[in-house]
Amino acid sequence: MDMPGDNDDFSVPQGESALAAPANARALSALDWAALIAIVAGGLNCGLIAAVDLDVFATILPSAIAIRAVYGLIGLAALRCVVLLFRLGDGAD
Repeated sequence: MDMPGDNDDFSVPQGESALAAPANARALSALDWAALIAIVAGGLNCGLIAAVDLDVFATILPSAIAIRAVYGLIGLAALRCVVLLFRLGDGAD
């Protein structure tokens, strides 16, 4: 039995892309990866603080200034990830 629309070809031609944004606009740079890794490390540290009262950064790092610097870098990484979210979500419409 032949269904209506069975013979229609909806594939994307070879030269065209299915996404509106160019492929390199969606690629993650080394800075993006570093920011994502920092966010994951900071999130896991926060989870450990909440669950078992263990601050891994305070345990590993020697001084309070170093700990504050790491937390500051994680905050900057979070800002970078906000920009990354908007950049990746821009072509989704």
